[in-house]
Amino acid sequence: MYILFTIIFFLNIIYTQDCPAGEVEIWGLCYSIENTTILQNSDNIYDEIPETVCALNNLEILDLSVMWGETSYVSGEIPDCISDLLNLTYLDLSWNQLYGEIPENIGNLTNLTHLNLLKNQLTYEIPESIGNLINLTYLNFGFNYFYGEIPEAIGNLTQLQEFYITENQFTGSLPSSIGNLTELTMLSIFNNQLSGEIPETIGNLINLVSLNAGVNQLEGTIPESIGNLVNLDRLWFSYNNLTGEIPESICNLNNLIWSGDWIDGDYSYINDNELCPEYPECIEEYVGWQNIENCPEFQLGDSNTDGEINILDIVIMINLILSNNYDELADTNQDGMIDVLDIIIIVDWIIDN
Repeated sequence: MYILFTIIFFLNIIYTQDCPAGEVEIWGLCYSIENTTILQNSDNIYDEIPETVCALNNLEILDLSVMWGETSYVSGEIPDCISDLLNLTYLDLSWNQLYGEIPENIGNLTNLTHLNLLKNQLTYEIPESIGNLINLTYLNFGFNYFYGEIPEAIGNLTQLQEFYITENQFTGSLPSSIGNLTELTMLSIFNNQLSGEIPETIGNLINLVSLNAGVNQLEGTIPESIGNLVNLDRLWFSYNNLTGEIPESICNLNNLIWSGDWIDGDYSYINDNELCPEYPECIEEYVGWQNIENCPEFQLGDSNTDGEINILDIVIMINLILSNNYDELADTNQDGMIDVLDIIIIVDWIIDN
């Protein structure tokens, strides 16, 4: 069957193009099989990736990315034969209309340093063979429909500096092998369905500048090792199911800007979890709304955590309102803000008692 396919493939090249010997036709243009090292998107593309691309055995850069405002896209599936391009170092298929799965044999492209599949319609699971691409420094699967777990083999990519799986449907836990990626500066797992605990090995990523783990279903406590990430200036943990106390080590992250008002209107980048007071001083004003129903040692309305609800708690509430600050214990109606309604509720509680 393979021999038959090969014969048909080359007959198709011979009889469907007008290129001279030693060249193949790709989207109406002729390219030298031996001398073409770079193939980029052109203005007249609105078609599938032809398998004639795979004949360019010395190709080093395949860049079919679509820039803003362009209307020429490649579509269809990524051809399996792309794994024959063993000299590829740069593969960028971003911002197209590709669908289907990543070929299982993608792991053959061991010279790749850059792999970008951003903003397509790709789906299925990430093949384990991705772990063979040990020279990758950039990997972007963002804004597709990938699902399943992040392969443990991702930890083999020890040269990786940027890793994005933003806006997909990944499930399962963040693998502990992520801690092997000590060269990472950018990591985004934003808006997936990841669960389980944040691995303690996250603290190995001491070169991280940006870590976005928001909008998932992450559970458990924030690991103590988070304090090792002293180069972070952006950290998103919001909209998860994180519980327990925030480790004091988080105050080691002196470059962080905790308030999120300036970018997306959220009060902080750690809001909408189940994190319990008392909070580290460096972050106590920026924890935003937290569900503290499972924090039995604390009681709503007891803003000074003295075990009683009284006039002192009302004074604290008034100060919070005047300073436009937030404290989850003072948010007696759990609406995400401190206002006169919270004072009315606590007054009623005091009267009833």
